[in-house]
Amino acid sequence: MRSCLALLLPLALLSGEPAIKKEANTSNSAGRPTARAATARKARVKKVSLTAPAPGLAVPEQAPEKKEQKEAAPAPKAEKALTGYIDAGARWVGRAGDFNTYRSMVNLSQGLRLVGLDLGWEPAGNKLVDSLRVQAGNWGGDPYNTARLDILKRGKYRYNGNYSNIAYYNHLPSFADPAVSSGKFMNQRAYDTAISNFDNELQIMPGARIVPYFGFSRNSSLGNGITPLVENGNEYPLRNVVDWGQKEIRGGVRVEMQRWHATLEEGGTWFDDNQSVYSTQALSGNRTSPYFGQALVLTSGGQSYRIRGTGAYTKGLVTANPTNWLDLSGAFVRSQPQTFGQLNQSQTGTFAEPGSVLFYARAVDYAYGNGRAPHTSATAAAEVRAGSRLRFRQVWETDRFVINGTGTERSTVYPTLASQPYQTVTPDGERLESTRSREQVEALFDLSKNFMLRGGYRWEWGRSLMKSDPFVPGPEYERGELKRGVLLAGFMARPLSRLSVNGDFEAGDGEKTYYRIGLMDTSRYRLQGRVTLPADMFFNVIFTRFENQNPNKGINYDYQSQATSAQLQWMPKGGKRVSILADYSRSGVRSDINYLYPLGLFNVRSLYIDKANTGMVLADLRLPVAKNYEAKLTFGGSFVTTAGSRPSRYYQPQGRIQLPVTPKLEFFSEWRYYGLSQPYYYTYEGFRSHMYMGGLRFLL
Repeated sequence: MRSCLALLLPLALLSGEPAIKKEANTSNSAGRPTARAATARKARVKKVSLTAPAPGLAVPEQAPEKKEQKEAAPAPKAEKALTGYIDAGARWVGRAGDFNTYRSMVNLSQGLRLVGLDLGWEPAGNKLVDSLRVQAGNWGGDPYNTARLDILKRGKYRYNGNYSNIAYYNHLPSFADPAVSSGKFMNQRAYDTAISNFDNELQIMPGARIVPYFGFSRNSSLGNGITPLVENGNEYPLRNVVDWGQKEIRGGVRVEMQRWHATLEEGGTWFDDNQSVYSTQALSGNRTSPYFGQALVLTSGGQSYRIRGTGAYTKGLVTANPTNWLDLSGAFVRSQPQTFGQLNQSQTGTFAEPGSVLFYARAVDYAYGNGRAPHTSATAAAEVRAGSRLRFRQVWETDRFVINGTGTERSTVYPTLASQPYQTVTPDGERLESTRSREQVEALFDLSKNFMLRGGYRWEWGRSLMKSDPFVPGPEYERGELKRGVLLAGFMARPLSRLSVNGDFEAGDGEKTYYRIGLMDTSRYRLQGRVTLPADMFFNVIFTRFENQNPNKGINYDYQSQATSAQLQWMPKGGKRVSILADYSRSGVRSDINYLYPLGLFNVRSLYIDKANTGMVLADLRLPVAKNYEAKLTFGGSFVTTAGSRPSRYYQPQGRIQLPVTPKLEFFSEWRYYGLSQPYYYTYEGFRSHMYMGGLRFLL
């Protein structure tokens, strides 16, 4: 019986559908309802009136029959799973001037480009992925291109991956060029390499109390360049092959509690460097005169070195808020890198013996060594709030590293190509110790809600052990000390609701320092003011000055730097239609120090002066062109002018327009100009370039 009912139930459901259609079409040829349709209508009205209305309420009128049945609510629109944009276009470049300088500073070429890409994917109900985002920019031949990938499954994992590729080119004619005065432009320290960086991290259970994570990084450089092979009395510029890489593997755990957070990480690095220089033709080198009547010549030669390095490290970070009036933080890093290196060098020609007037025709050198450098760094900080107006801060830092290296050099010299060689073996060793510590204490007092004063003191100290100067008789090693105290002061004021001013001051008194140009007697000033003007305008001014002097005999170091900058930002109605940003800076640097000339061992003064003006204006306009369509116009530029030891002029105006074509398609066009000129001494390094780019933006 149940089987028969199961078979008849679908038939009953199907049999009900034609009845509804028949009722809806019960009219005669004249368009009037039939008697049967009128009877059915009266029955329905009577059925509705059986429910009595509440007292005081009128009986609602019956709606017409065609509106009797409620229209079904429209189904909600499904959200798009894929969003973002793709910018694709082409660039045309017109260039004049020095090509090597242009490549060293701009290095943009023409052709098709993937200008930018930003895609997001959020599938509904996917068991593996909640969100996926891909970003990329400047692919197709530009010197700097990037890519990023983010994948998230809430409560399960999160992956972040970043990749960048840098086409590094450095071949300025005036740099390391002893023949530039003769009109021969041959940079002897040049690079043409591709640097790749890849970094990614995987987090497990993001957002939980305990989050384990793992990471891997890879950095490498491959290319060529020019570097000199140094021999006694002469230098020979040779081709250089660059090939190095570094890997890092790390893992750790982050703990996120209510009042404290901690991170513990363990990792290791591996470094591999294989570089070589070689010559396939006879070179006279940089020397233009004979050496004791003999011309020095490199007939053939090569040099290669190989370095391998490894290092493990441990890192820990912690922040805590045990009570409402106390904040604590600390960090600790311990690493133990070690390296092994070897050098192979061979050259033939005519060379001079060091420290004598003898000459030789061939030499073969081999050197190897290793080093260890344990390094420990730690910091600790605390802030105590003693009441509602007074706070105390204390920061302690320490850094210590020790380098122990041993090596041996074996040199084989042939006075002539047919004579018997003689060999020398020279062991060597190196040790460097350095410890630096710093402690800073300061107090912050709120005089009122609009005015705060700050004052404190910083004490720096340390010791070092290093090899003595080989030109000065005495012990093999010497010790150095670092002693320096710094007075700190500052304030923060808000005298008006639209005006805020803050300033910082430091005065350092040094007794001893490690280096000739290290911090000794210093003073530092910083003053900043911000004004909110009517019509959504913001004006900001910053003044900074830094001085460092080392008056010790034979050094007489004097360094000064100063900068004044102002920024103006105008964004009416939040920048809905117009946004303008302007920036101007006036800066200067002066460095004056004596150094020891290596050939005659006498003091020579080194004086460098530079004064610069830097400015930038950028305007962003949104113009309505049709209903729900608006164009975006961006224009402006920047400039840098310097005067002093090396005056220069550098201009970069630009303009860009973005026009909608369809709701899913936009057209963009861009113009840029780069112009460099260096009057007086380096006019040969100037260049200028016009760039045009056009393309389409595809919206998803």
